[in-house]
Amino acid sequence: AGFAPTEIEGETSTEDGFVIIDAEGNEFVWIPCDDVNEYNNATFENNSDWSIYQYRYTGKSWTDGEENVEVNGEKKTVSAIKSESIKTNKGFYVARYEAGIPENAPFYASKDGDEYKLYAEKNTSKYTPVSKKGYPAWNYINQRKAKTISENMYSGMSYLIDSHAWNYICKNILEPKGKTKKDIINSSDWGNYYNNEATKYENLDVLYAVHESNDSRWNIADGDSSGTDSKYHKGLIPEGTAPRTEGNKYLELSTGASEDFKAYNIYDMAGNMWEWTTETSTEIVQNDKDEVKTTIYAVSRGGGFNANGDTCPIVRADGRDAVDICAVNNSFRIVLYL
Repeated sequence: AGFAPTEIEGETSTEDGFVIIDAEGNEFVWIPCDDVNEYNNATFENNSDWSIYQYRYTGKSWTDGEENVEVNGEKKTVSAIKSESIKTNKGFYVARYEAGIPENAPFYASKDGDEYKLYAEKNTSKYTPVSKKGYPAWNYINQRKAKTISENMYSGMSYLIDSHAWNYICKNILEPKGKTKKDIINSSDWGNYYNNEATKYENLDVLYAVHESNDSRWNIADGDSSGTDSKYHKGLIPEGTAPRTEGNKYLELSTGASEDFKAYNIYDMAGNMWEWTTETSTEIVQNDKDEVKTTIYAVSRGGGFNANGDTCPIVRADGRDAVDICAVNNSFRIVLYL
């Protein structure tokens, strides 16, 4: 399929997280799964230990997309494609990093002082995301477009991650292979959260942006709400910079910014960006004037840089945002079913 093992020490074993890479440098991690029923049944239950981390998730009927796609001239549902792949291959691949902005996009940034682009430019399906270290995370994109460009990355093989895959990774991979149950339900020490006291942020030499919120309204970066002078920074993060408890400032980091944010060779599933999944719920509301409003909500997972890791750990399922919402702290992750 155009991939090869990285052959780097610590990345060649399924005990540590087996990593593959394509010709352009995109990296994915193998998730072993011997039983497709375990994958399909990896869902939240009201009596589970994780149920307290559901936010506007209960009380709705959540389903994964069942639209038909064409593979080798044959129409199949995405769920059928995934199940067939897992049955045949005994697993699937997950992007090692949050979706990054590609270098050919006008909103790509890599240098100190690069302009921080607004959502109107980032909310597009024109470009192909990357799964590489050190790239600006592709935020300001809604769930619909995230789903489209995930499927376009490798036609017939790549998809936006679903909540079955997310839950399966948490339950069957991360906890048994290095992270304790405590880490899974309180991810403060291994995600980019504002209350992470374990990571030495001032030692990180990365691409980053500082954000402020004011009365529940996000400024873009560096306290500038217009975006005209907003910018990325590149280099060592100065001591005292957010997410330290300095007013209402928060720190957005590039993909794979710290080894502290890694588990099973996968980076940033806890913190940095909320990540869209395919899981949606349709809500139809009729008012007293017989006017009908239909809203489709989508689930995002894992918490963001403006969250804390005890209330928004890796298992958090947040169902409050509609599929067309864009946010500074929302991105996505891609999965492969070969």
